[in-house]
Amino acid sequence: MIEINVDKYYSNRAYYPFIPGSVFDALEKAYLSGKETALVQKCDYETMVSNINASLCREQL
Repeated sequence: MIEINVDKYYSNRAYYPFIPGSVFDALEKAYLSGKETALVQKCDYETMVSNINASLCREQL
């Protein structure tokens, strides 16, 4: 498990297409509970970051 900042990802709708469902659910639950961080599976987080980075690279081409 890895702890991630809720505001960084949940408040940025541009990231939504790249957030796996399990990560989004954890972020939403933490947000609704007033927490600043959420615990997610490390592999799901890494997939999300990889997808975001790949998207940024495509946009720069």
